Amino acid sequence: MAPSVEAEPVSSYDRNKDTYRGPSKVKFDPAIHLNYTPPERVYSLSELGLPLEGTSDFATTEPFQLATEAAIVELRRELLQPNTLKKRMHTWPRAPASLRGFTKEEAPFTHAFWTSPEVIKILSDAAGIEMEVALPYEIGHTNVQLGPEGREGLKNLPLYPVPVPPGWEEEKGDYDHLPVDNWHKDSFAYSCVMMLSNTEKMVGGETAIQLPDGTTRKLRGTKMGSCIFLQGRHMPHAALRAWNTGERITMVCPYRPAHPAIRDDTEITNSLQQSYLNELYGQFSLERFKVIRKKCDYMIKRLEDQKREALEREPDNYNAVIMDEKEVGNMMREMVWYLETAMKQMGMYKDDK
Repeated sequence: MAPSVEAEPVSSYDRNKDTYRGPSKVKFDPAIHLNYTPPERVYSLSELGLPLEGTSDFATTEPFQLATEAAIVELRRELLQPNTLKKRMHTWPRAPASLRGFTKEEAPFTHAFWTSPEVIKILSDAAGIEMEVALPYEIGHTNVQLGPEGREGLKNLPLYPVPVPPGWEEEKGDYDHLPVDNWHKDSFAYSCVMMLSNTEKMVGGETAIQLPDGTTRKLRGTKMGSCIFLQGRHMPHAALRAWNTGERITMVCPYRPAHPAIRDDTEITNSLQQSYLNELYGQFSLERFKVIRKKCDYMIKRLEDQKREALEREPDNYNAVIMDEKEVGNMMREMVWYLETAMKQMGMYKDDK
C-alpha cells in the first residue's frame, strides 16, 4: 500500500521569512512531503474509446493529491531560482514558456521527489505496472502560464502561491489567447502532471484529454500538490489556460515501464526543440544503453533457465527445445527498432543528414 500522510498546515510555513531561491537545502522526506490520496477513478484506453497502442490499457487517473505544501515550496524554490530562469527557460511554437533540463546540482529536491521509491510506487499502482523515470533531463519539466509581464514576470512569483485577493482584476496580456501547452502527444509513455499553483479561485487551468468522438475530458485537482498520471504518448492532451489567478504552473515527470520485457516508447521528438542538444543526446544515449543492457540480462537469464529446464526434462535429448523462438525474435526486433529510433532522432543515419 502506498504511503498516506496528512499535509502540513499552512501555518507551519512562514512565507514572510523565506526568501532564498536556489538549490533546496531540504532533504526529501515522504512523511513530510507526501500527502497521497488515491485517485477516485482510473480510466483505461479501451473505455475511453482510444486505440490500444500503448504498453498497457491504462489511460489516465482522476486528479489525486500527492504533495504537501512543504514539498511545493521546495519545488518552486528550485524552479524560480535566478539560474533556472536565466538558463533553463525555453519557448517554442507549442508553448510560450517551459522550464526544463534541471541537473541534480541545480534541483536536488526536484530530483529526489520524482525519483523517490514512494512516488514511483504510487504511480506504478495507478498504472498497474512497475514504473521507472524515463529520462533524467526531463525530470521536473514545467509549463508556465505567462501573464501581462511575460517571461520577466516569473521572477516576481512568490515561493508560496496564494489565491488572488478580493477585487483583483485580470490584466490583459500578449499570451491570453494561447494555451499553456497546445494539443500534443508526449514523447514519453507515461507522465505525472502536478499543480504547483494555488487553485482556490482558479477558473480553468485543466489538463484536457481529447477523445475520439471529438469531445474533451478536463482534469484538474482541487488544490496545489494534486496531479494526474496519464499514458500521454498515446493520448492527445493539452494544458489549458487558467483565469482568475496570478499564475498557472504545472510540473511534469515522465516514466517508462520498468520490466525489460515491456516496450519502452520513449523518444525525444518534442525535446529536440527545447533542449541543450549535447546534454540531451548524452543522457538519451545512456538511458538507451541501460535499457538494452537490462533487456540483454533478462534474455540471458531466460535462455539459461530454458536450457537448464530442457536438460532436466529430457537429459538424453541433445536436440531438446532450449528457447522460445518467438520470444527471442520479438525481443531482437524490438532492440533493433529501439536503437534505430534513437539513431534517427539524433541524426545518425546518413539519410537523415
